[in-house]
Amino acid sequence: MEPRATIQDFRTSEPGRRPKRSRRESLPRLRRLLQAAAILLVVAGGVAALWEGYRRVVRLPYFRVTEVRVEGNLQVPETDIVASLGLDYDSNILELDLPDLSRRVLQNPWIREASVRRQLPLSLTIRVVERVPEAVFIAGRRYLLSADGVILAALDDGELPTLPTLRSALPRPVGVGERVLSSEMAQGLSVWRQFQMANALQGERAHEIAMATDGSYLVNLGQEMPVIRLHARGLEEQLRRLGAALAASGQGLGTFAEVDLRFRDRVVFRPVKGG
Repeated sequence: MEPRATIQDFRTSEPGRRPKRSRRESLPRLRRLLQAAAILLVVAGGVAALWEGYRRVVRLPYFRVTEVRVEGNLQVPETDIVASLGLDYDSNILELDLPDLSRRVLQNPWIREASVRRQLPLSLTIRVVERVPEAVFIAGRRYLLSADGVILAALDDGELPTLPTLRSALPRPVGVGERVLSSEMAQGLSVWRQFQMANALQGERAHEIAMATDGSYLVNLGQEMPVIRLHARGLEEQLRRLGAALAASGQGLGTFAEVDLRFRDRVVFRPVKGG
């Protein structure tokens, strides 16, 4: 019999450890890493060069804003709108933040909507939609009030615009540019509009509408005319009852100091003192 071959264990490393890579295997891997790093450096350098070139081009004097046009303004002077942009003499038309410029224009309470767009190569166009005064709001002093409830301007004592006057039920501090429209004020403006359209008062026009603390409204028709107390809802029916009551009495509104229309089944007249 041939002698049995003995099995010898030739271990090159300790159990659980990977055999070391040979130097020949490590060099190609290192070479590939260096090549990849070099490519990344070249690409990064190219991008940086392009960006710097772009910045140099856009900062050329050629791209400075030379003209600003304003469209849609009737109340606000064009010079005020252009000044609100805060542009420098060397402002670059390509670098301007147009949404930010629009927000600057909207800081004027008379401007309800604003958009700024480029007209290349050198111009900007500002398109605005202005607010319109809807009423005179009295809260400590008199203010112009827009339809969406923004205080447009404070009025001097000598200024008497031909607008309805809306008086706050309670004194409150307000400022120009503040939005003060509440549901009660909205209803008050609605009362004024409906009142002007009604023909039950034979052409009489509301001079002032005051909001009462109980939710009703006081309509002042001016000198030598009564104050009419009413609700915002069902105004047409209230004025119809008033017209019928005046016709039945045979008297004019000028003979009364106050008329109360808040009741469903009657109209309450308070005569002028001494009348």
